[in-house]
Amino acid sequence: MKLTIYKKMMLGFGAIIIIMIITSTYILLELNTVSNEAKITLTSNVQVVDLAKQLYAILQDENGYAQKYLISRDETYFSLFVTTSRRFDQYLSSLLKAQSDEVERSLTRNMRQAHESFVASMQSERDSQELGYNRVRDNLRSDSLKTLSRSIDHLISTNRVSIGNAMSRIETTTNRSARVALLLIVGTLLTAISAALIITRTITHPIDDLIRGTEQIARGRFEQVRVSSNDEIALLAHAVNDMSIKIKNINKRRTQMMQQISHELQTPLQVMLSTHDILKSQTSGPLNDEQIQMLDTIRRGIKKLAGFSKQYLDLAKIDSGMMKYYMEWSDLLQIIKPIVEDAKLVATHKNITVDLTSLDAPKVRVDAQKISIVVSNLLSNAIKYTQNDGMVRVTIGPCTMGARVEVQDSGIGITPEELPKIFTRFYQAGNTGRIRSRGIGVGLALVKAFTEGHSGKIYAESTVDGGSTFTVELPVSPEEFQGPVISAYTQE
Repeated sequence: MKLTIYKKMMLGFGAIIIIMIITSTYILLELNTVSNEAKITLTSNVQVVDLAKQLYAILQDENGYAQKYLISRDETYFSLFVTTSRRFDQYLSSLLKAQSDEVERSLTRNMRQAHESFVASMQSERDSQELGYNRVRDNLRSDSLKTLSRSIDHLISTNRVSIGNAMSRIETTTNRSARVALLLIVGTLLTAISAALIITRTITHPIDDLIRGTEQIARGRFEQVRVSSNDEIALLAHAVNDMSIKIKNINKRRTQMMQQISHELQTPLQVMLSTHDILKSQTSGPLNDEQIQMLDTIRRGIKKLAGFSKQYLDLAKIDSGMMKYYMEWSDLLQIIKPIVEDAKLVATHKNITVDLTSLDAPKVRVDAQKISIVVSNLLSNAIKYTQNDGMVRVTIGPCTMGARVEVQDSGIGITPEELPKIFTRFYQAGNTGRIRSRGIGVGLALVKAFTEGHSGKIYAESTVDGGSTFTVELPVSPEEFQGPVISAYTQE
């Protein structure tokens, strides 16, 4: 019988649910019994003991105030005595309400009488004009206090015995319930573990194979994904393999097309450049200033077309997983310094200052040529979108990941809404219309692709008319790359 994932999960979890229902029902019945016992104990005996202890403490305070009054005849102490006596009566009333046993209630009523006698003796002592010791009133107070103390002690001891008996019954019931519940829980646990193992082996293992296969496809390695399963996952793997073959063929055709286009463009562009150079050398006759200016325009256009062609080819290689990385340990300053010097020459016609600051950054293992493209594109954009007499600053320094390169400008900036989109291919910010020379939205996409190809990160911060800052962070030695990794020393 062929079991689908749905049937496997329903059978496994159904068995667990049935056992859990049986276990829970038994435990609930036993807990109800224990709860009733505990309810009686907590609502009656425990409350009585607690109130009795508080009565004992209040009685001690009351007697203390009485003794102080008898010695000092200070009305303040008598006032405190009266207040404490009222508290004693209140707690005594609460105790009477909490008691369910008639014998204990009778004892509590006797305590009330004894306390009233004690209070009356103190009132008589206060009203009496006789000063000094009075044996009759003193004996009356002493007998009342002894009666109250013995009654409170009896209440506490009696209810403690009741609590002990109740707790013993609760413990017996709890132990019996715990043993049965333990057996049921162990059975549930074993069933759950068995079901989990079955589900894990028959579902998650093929999924892991499928995940690894799709990760390889995402990296441009279009190998067939094989899974050990006969359910829906096998159908999914078959669909992924079909998709992989189609993507591989599409990428292959696209790369071939881009290479062909790039090569086809390079030949006429080279011819045009050669013709341009011949014309400008004036071997066929002198040229006027207007003709020379037109030739310079042609040359810039040809150079731009050649650059676009190369960028398109690089993006196609990245998409198809054919981009190679020639890695070597490098000092970023040695890579970036010549690029900055070239940028200074470009920036002079706009009177833009380009500065380079290098902090103590570690060496990193990178493809120097691709990092040069990253920095060159960032610098080119910074100069392009910075107005005359502006500033561009390049900073090299350490970071948590390894080393960072920061390109900051004082240009037109980017709006917060458009900032997350600037690394999208062919995207251009809305305010780029303020600049005469506009690109086609490929440069930053290439920057992001090369940075992530080194397992690095790039992010930007910007404010409109306040400039932009692009930061590239590179690991010291990347563990993964978006393409084949080749040692620089084996490059042909």
